[in-house]
This record gives sequence, structure tokens and C-alpha cells, in this order.
Amino acid sequence: MGKAPLSVLIHTYNEECNIANCLESVKWADDIVVVDMYSTDKTIELARQYTDRFFFFENMGYADPARQFALEKALNEWVLIVDADELVPGALRERIIDIIHGDKADVVYIPHKNYFFGKLIEGGGWGPFQDMHPRLFKKKHMRIGDCVHDFFQIDNTARIVKLADRRESFIHFAIIDVEQLIAKQNAYTTIEAKNIIEGKKRFMPLWSILLRKGLAVFFQRYILQKGYRDGIAGLYISFTRSFFYYLSLYIKARLMLEGGSSDVKSSVKEKYAAIARFVLSQYANNADGADSSDVESRLTQ
Repeated sequence: MGKAPLSVLIHTYNEECNIANCLESVKWADDIVVVDMYSTDKTIELARQYTDRFFFFENMGYADPARQFALEKALNEWVLIVDADELVPGALRERIIDIIHGDKADVVYIPHKNYFFGKLIEGGGWGPFQDMHPRLFKKKHMRIGDCVHDFFQIDNTARIVKLADRRESFIHFAIIDVEQLIAKQNAYTTIEAKNIIEGKKRFMPLWSILLRKGLAVFFQRYILQKGYRDGIAGLYISFTRSFFYYLSLYIKARLMLEGGSSDVKSSVKEKYAAIARFVLSQYANNADGADSSDVESRLTQ
């Protein structure tokens, strides 16, 4: 059997632990496009053992701009987007080939078997049929947005199919440990906060973001989507994706708006440097030692 007339698009950044397995699971496709965001580990070396269709793209902290760039490089009408930490099992491969050869859809939603902390997650929005994305499609029916959480934009004429067999799911090694989960939340909230100060999204008051977003998302994930089925892992995942996420987003956006810049770190460092200069100036101007109360007063203004 020849290779399937399919372009597989994979974006990478420091994925040396995953990329070889990912590429092994898609080498039945006749066009594999890897777009790397300037990895500093062995990702590039490993990926080039599987394809010469290798490109670089600016690391913007999230995948979607790189995905759109990869989409423009695809040689085939049919496209499959795969993350570097995902695998395509045999049952999904067979289903994809059947859809392509039978022209049975224009856009296909594929379920995910998500693993957090080594455990297959069944609820909280991460169960296989709770976490479905249109990853297989004809190129003319899809555009990928450039904002985080604004992924796939589907043409309204597309015939859409949603796979309904758990065996036809991506295997997704989503999260290894708590540190990785927090790091991902940190990256996404920073990007969303920048979108707020750039006017792409609305800034919400604290009570609104905690009640309308935090509480609502927690209730949805933990209760309605049965995150409780996954024990303590389900509770933690639901909490971090709701209250923790939206409170972090609010604080970041507020600091950016107050400082007039998305680069909060630099503006705060400048403020600290100014305070340090003022404190040290007391030694130069008052060699005999002055009452520090005035200094304290000015520092807290």
C-alpha cells in the first residue's frame, strides 16, 4: 500500500522526548511538514531523520501562528494537524484513510485521549469526546486564527463529521507534572493579558472574572463534565483551569494596564531601580545620617 495523499503538519519547540514517536506514527502520510520554533534541544536533529520538509517560525509562545504557516506549506488537499506530544494509533489512521479515499467529509473532529500525570483523564473537559478538535480537513475549508484559544476557523460550506469511536482518538501526553501544567497556564494567561491591552479582548472587573468565568468554568469542568471522576487529579485540573487561570489573567492584565506596557517585568525593574537610587542618595546627601522617616514616606507614595 502506498502512502496516503495527506499533509501532516507538526509544530515543535524542544520536543526531543516526543517528536520521534510522533513522527513514527504518521510516516504513512506522503507529506510531513515540521515547523520548529527554534528548539534548543535535539528536536531538529531527530525530526530531520523523518522529513526534509522542515521550516522555522518565530517562537510566539503558542502554536497557532506556526500552524497557519505550516498550513500554507502543505502540498496536499487533505491536511492532518498533529501536536508533537500526540500519537496517531492504527485505528485512527485507518479511519483517516477511509475518509480521504471515500471523500466522506470536508472537516473531521477527532477525539483525544489526554494523559495528565501519567493518568488517562475521563472528565473535566479532557475526556476523549469532551476534547474534540477539527484536526483533519480539506485545506480550502480551514483557516487558523492568530490568537490563543482562537484556533480553527471553518468555512460554513464544509461537511463536518465527528468521530464517535474511542479507538479513533489521538493519544495525547498532555501534562507530565504540576510544574508543566503551571508553566502552560502561565504562558497562556500572559498571551491573553496582552490581547486585552491590545484591545483584542475586553478587560473584566475582578468580581466578574471570578464569578462569570472562574466559578462558571469550575462548575462546568468539575460537575457538569464530571471532573470528579478523575479523583484529586480532576479536582486540581478543574481548579487550575478555572479560578487559578482567570485570577492570574486578571492580575497580569491589570498590571499591564497600570504600567502602560505588556512588559511588566521591565517597568517594575525600572521602578525598583528608581527606589534604590533614591535610597542610596540619602547616604550621599546626608553623610551624617538623616531621619529615615521621610524616605519611608516617599517610598510608599
